[in-house]
Amino acid sequence: MAAEPQDFEPEKLTAGVTWKWKKTHSDYPASEWTLTYYLRKGGATATSFTGTADEDSFLVTVAASTTSSYAAGVYDFIGFVSKSTEKFIVFDGVLEVLTNPASASAYDHSKNFKKPLTAG
Repeated sequence: MAAEPQDFEPEKLTAGVTWKWKKTHSDYPASEWTLTYYLRKGGATATSFTGTADEDSFLVTVAASTTSSYAAGVYDFIGFVSKSTEKFIVFDGVLEVLTNPASASAYDHSKNFKKPLTAG
């Protein structure tokens, strides 16, 4: 059984794997609004993905086949809700995309996972 998605936008995600989280905003229920996120790195064109309604929450799922093309680095990360002619920002932050371990020639696992504490 798959784990439940987290209830907030992530700060770090790994390229080449499925990204999934849930967004709930009582002022903008998914039954009435559309949620779209945009990622932009530097001056490049933004890429976008939308959440799907899960009752009054949004379930955001980005396929591994999509994330595999994202280059490692820090991206501007913004979420909008829209309905008719209205559009509001509900998230504004950054997302660090970590190296895709399946395609990187110099994959550094220490950036993707916390090192265990050792007794000293």
